[in-house]
Amino acid sequence: MTNSEKSPSGIAYPDDLALLKRVYDRICEERGLRAGSAEAEQLATRAMDLFGMGIFEEDALYKNLA
Repeated sequence: MTNSEKSPSGIAYPDDLALLKRVYDRICEERGLRAGSAEAEQLATRAMDLFGMGIFEEDALYKNLA
């Protein structure tokens, strides 16, 4: 999926999931969040929300989440 495309179905493809995971892992590491914690789950939910709103670029996701 290109950075300017919006997925009308809301589907995250494998490359999209890898991008979301990279951003999630980076922020969890920076904040010292444990995977599965309430804060980490909120971060994951917010990342998916941003993706669903059409934010597909790694830097933009990071800036909106950090």
